[in-house]
Amino acid sequence: MLFNSITAASLLALCTLSNASALKYKRATESDVTLYAYGSEANGAPIFYADGNSPKLSLLSWNIADSDYKGLAYVGETSTLASASVATNVTFTVDPDDTTVPWTITAKSSTVVLNATYSMYIVPTSGSFTQVGFASSNSTLPTGAVTTGFSFFGTNVAYAASSVDYELQFWANATTTDGIYALYWNAASTDVPSGAFSVTVKTTAPTVTT
Repeated sequence: MLFNSITAASLLALCTLSNASALKYKRATESDVTLYAYGSEANGAPIFYADGNSPKLSLLSWNIADSDYKGLAYVGETSTLASASVATNVTFTVDPDDTTVPWTITAKSSTVVLNATYSMYIVPTSGSFTQVGFASSNSTLPTGAVTTGFSFFGTNVAYAASSVDYELQFWANATTTDGIYALYWNAASTDVPSGAFSVTVKTTAPTVTT
């Protein structure tokens, strides 16, 4: 009887461990996350926010609080982007496990203040090729745009079209400034500009060699 009791207890313990290991591990929300784009000429450059040369943002210091204001996502170094009135490096707050939570940004600048919560958006509508952007909750988004669905597929940022369909369709498109690329989402478009190239977006910073 002693043997049977020990065996039963052991089996119960094994079942408990098995059930526990089957539970999904919930990671905490991560803040101060920088995203980098890799592919062709991008070479791990950071993703940043720019206003798209809006004339109302001509001051050196600006509190962005317009309820319908939207910015756009670019790849490269902000110091070299001459066409935007406001350009700032940003960090992201992300939830790796909950695709219903928008990924929001924080400006890393002493001259730019985001007085509203701005979330990253893409347009995943089939056949579209649309620049990635940032918008407040009160903004009018482009047709078909979404601010949720973001997750990770391995180490890559992905869009979860469903629980079993993770898409990696970020692209970079050249701008008029050397070394600066507009970040796009390519939803199987047949009208991709010449010179645009696919990129992977990661949280991993590029390795600096000396």
